[in-house]
Amino acid sequence: MRVATIHIGPQSPPKEEIAMLSMTRWNPFEELGTLHREMDRVFGRYVGDEPAAGPAWTPATEVRTGDDGWTVRMALPGIEPSQVHVDLHGGSLTISGERTRTETGGNGYASEIRYGRFERAFTLPAKVDAEKVSARYENGMLELTLPLAETARPRRIAIGAAAPVDAVAAEAVAS
Repeated sequence: MRVATIHIGPQSPPKEEIAMLSMTRWNPFEELGTLHREMDRVFGRYVGDEPAAGPAWTPATEVRTGDDGWTVRMALPGIEPSQVHVDLHGGSLTISGERTRTETGGNGYASEIRYGRFERAFTLPAKVDAEKVSARYENGMLELTLPLAETARPRRIAIGAAAPVDAVAAEAVAS
């Protein structure tokens, strides 16, 4: 069994230890995003005059539903609410924006923060009351409340009791 050690000083570590120090975390979903962007580039999907570069990152999102409608929460740390756009067209909800890099001085060494444009689109299966949609932004979390239109809300239908058989027979004899 090999034990990874970190050398401090002028001597250089053996090759297997160099490989250990250069390991990175693999995210299979990131690979799918890269494949999607490459396919768009290869097949020439364009927006305006420039090829579509695709979103630079995808914010984490949580969607919940209930009898009254939908709640969408999106993690957008480091983004001002004025940089976020929410559009509702019929049954489609689109949230887009951009996280910009701020220079703080000094030389950057490592960063796991993604910067650039993002866009998420959701298809809602039921009609939303667009006049009552609300958005709230607090501590880097965007929360949208999308209430169902009155016509799309589930409702319970009461079942009336049938007339007793004896009453139906008596009514038929009387007529």
